Amino acid sequence: MDKMMKRTFSTLFALILIAASVSNVEAQQSDYDTIQDFRAEYQQLLESVERAASTDELNEIAASIDALESDYRGYADLINAAIYPDTYSSRIATLRSWHADAVEHYRSIEELNERVDELRSEVESFQADLAEMDARAVELRREIEESQANERRLSGLVREYRENLEARDEFVTDFLEDLLKRYEVLDAATADELAEAAERLEDNPVDLVKTILGEYINFTNEATGLNAYDYLRMSTQHAYFNDVWQRIGERLTQVFDADPVQSHQEVTDLLANWNAAIDNRIWGALDSAFAQNDISLDNFTDAGTFFNSLTSYIRAQTETAIDRNSEEDLEQYRNFSRFWNQTVKGEWGEYLMNGNILTYEQMSQIDSQLEEWNEAAVPVSNLMLILFLISVAVIIGLVVALVRKK
Repeated sequence: MDKMMKRTFSTLFALILIAASVSNVEAQQSDYDTIQDFRAEYQQLLESVERAASTDELNEIAASIDALESDYRGYADLINAAIYPDTYSSRIATLRSWHADAVEHYRSIEELNERVDELRSEVESFQADLAEMDARAVELRREIEESQANERRLSGLVREYRENLEARDEFVTDFLEDLLKRYEVLDAATADELAEAAERLEDNPVDLVKTILGEYINFTNEATGLNAYDYLRMSTQHAYFNDVWQRIGERLTQVFDADPVQSHQEVTDLLANWNAAIDNRIWGALDSAFAQNDISLDNFTDAGTFFNSLTSYIRAQTETAIDRNSEEDLEQYRNFSRFWNQTVKGEWGEYLMNGNILTYEQMSQIDSQLEEWNEAAVPVSNLMLILFLISVAVIIGLVVALVRKK
């Protein structure tokens, strides 16, 4: 009996040992599986972050990272021991860091896409509006040429033509001012983004600048029915365009062109060609305007000789008035003064100065010369002459009377 009891206890103890051993193996297997699962899910999430192609995908991955952190938080010590010197917390932090970098990257890409779309839309809109204005200008030029015999209709067409030109100049000025606001001060990061965007655009702001200048050159060379005022406005527009290009041209070409040096030179050459086209017309138009008001100036071909011609004319007329002192001299003065104050200063003054044709100081100098001419041109009064002769006669009479008394 005792032997049987001993055998039974031995069997039970062996079974208990076997059960404990099996349980321990199962626990070890479970811990191993947990660690392996964590490693696999961690690696899968890293690869998912690397493969993600949009912020929407990254939003889904963010939820998976949250789930991984939540599922394995209770096994942190086990995982720490298995991946030492790395830790559970550092692995989660790495995932979140990679994810944040990817989100920032794709957000930048999406913002860049939006900027590309915005630039493309603006360029296309500007091109369409400019093309519409140019088409109307061409149509008006044709109608002007066909209506030379109808003076009344011709006058109306020329007026509409000028309004079209003014509207286009205002449109281009707004475009240039917008370029100044956007690109005069540009940080390096934004410049890099815009450069990347430019690679995906058929046309960019520099291309538009070249297109506008080409249109201005063609228009200046082909324009008909324009006068001094119109060419002065062109000169002012050119001066403003040139100033804007001097301020932002280098930055624009660096951002939007693969060969910025060549592109910058192309625009500079176009500006020079436009200025030459204006020069071919403006001096003749100014001379005609003065001639139509009976003012014959010496020949002039640039701003310097124009100013010299004005001062020379006034000086010569002043000297003539001093020598002759007639009503004709006064009328000459009044005619020039009226044209100078009402038209040249009143209507053209802003364009003369902004177009770098006459400075404020030069116009003030001409005003001073006009004052001298005015003083010389006013005839000496006949009454004053008579009184002077009477005074002389009285003095002579008194002298004679005194002589006789002696």
